[in-house]
Amino acid sequence: MSWGAALFAMSAVSAIAQIGQGRAQQDEANYNAQLVEQEAQNIDIQKKIDFGKFQRLKGKFLSTSTANVAGSGIALQGSAVAVMVNAQTQINIDQAIGQFNLDQEKNYKLNQADSIRRGGDQAVRTSYGNAFSTLLGGASSYIQYGNPLRKGQPQPPSTRRFI
Repeated sequence: MSWGAALFAMSAVSAIAQIGQGRAQQDEANYNAQLVEQEAQNIDIQKKIDFGKFQRLKGKFLSTSTANVAGSGIALQGSAVAVMVNAQTQINIDQAIGQFNLDQEKNYKLNQADSIRRGGDQAVRTSYGNAFSTLLGGASSYIQYGNPLRKGQPQPPSTRRFI
C-alpha cells in the first residue's frame, strides 16, 4: 500500500468517526429534548393541581363568607354580596395569572426542547461537512503521494532521501 493510499484510508476512518460523533451528539440532543418535553408535560399536571387548589379556595371562601353573613343576621344582598363577588373575582384573577404563567413556562420548555433538537441536527450536518473536508484532504494526499499512474511522484516528507 502506498503512502498516499494509507493517508486516504486514515482519512476515511477519520471521516466515519466524525459522522459517528455527529450522530452521537444528535442522539444525546434528542434524549435531552425528551427530558425537557417531560418537564413541559409536568407543567400541565401542575396546572391541574393549581386549578383544583383555586377551586377549593373559592368554594371555601364562598361558604365561609356566606356562613359569616348569615350568622350575623344580614341578608345576602347589597354590600355583603358585592364583597363576596369581589373576593371571587380577585381569586379568579389570581388563578388566571397562575395559569398564564404556567402556560408561558410550558412554552419556554417546548421551545428549549426544539432548540436542543436543532443543535443535534446541526451537529450531524457539521459532521458531514467535516467528514467531506477530511476525505478531500485524504484524496489530495493520495494524489500527491500515492497515485500509481503518476511518474516521478514525490515521497512523503519523512521518507525523502537527501544525498
